[in-house]
Amino acid sequence: MPLIIEWTFKDGSKETDRIPAYVWRKNENKITKVFAKDKEVVSVQLDPNRETADIDESNNSWPRKSQSTRFELFKEQQMPATNPMQQSKNRIN
Repeated sequence: MPLIIEWTFKDGSKETDRIPAYVWRKNENKITKVFAKDKEVVSVQLDPNRETADIDESNNSWPRKSQSTRFELFKEQQMPATNPMQQSKNRIN
């Protein structure tokens, strides 16, 4: 699989690097790559647009993002609509 890395900088800008799958040719379990950036990095996200077949997204960001439990997701569905997309869905039903 290729590596798609989204860098978020302190000034709010973002940059995406795409590393081809060829990077895994020497070792299929681990690679090391150095990135030199001119700005201070505040977060890194792997595969931000879900383009690859990664089923475990819990380890795709630095710093780690907390993930909602199944119970928390269920409770969110029970709450009233808070954004325009949710409100339009309720009008259709």
